[in-house]
Amino acid sequence: MTLNDRERFILHGMSVMVVDLLIKRLKNDVTILENSEPMSVDKISSIMEDIRIGRCRKMNVDEMADLYDEMKEEMLLGVEVHKDNI
Repeated sequence: MTLNDRERFILHGMSVMVVDLLIKRLKNDVTILENSEPMSVDKISSIMEDIRIGRCRKMNVDEMADLYDEMKEEMLLGVEVHKDNI
């Protein structure tokens, strides 16, 4: 399985929207970032499973894991896109 152009666009578009939202919130309250902690692997896995069950019922766990790995790879490959826009 490989991300198609539509999926790549959605992935990068969403990351831009999330970064924009985070920047806007940080301008209003810097303590948001100071008080935040990274999520554990278990927490991320739990959230991904919730998404799969709630919104992507046709996907099985292996497909979800493969897609997550592809998304991580795409984000690493697409880092240049985001560098130029920050």
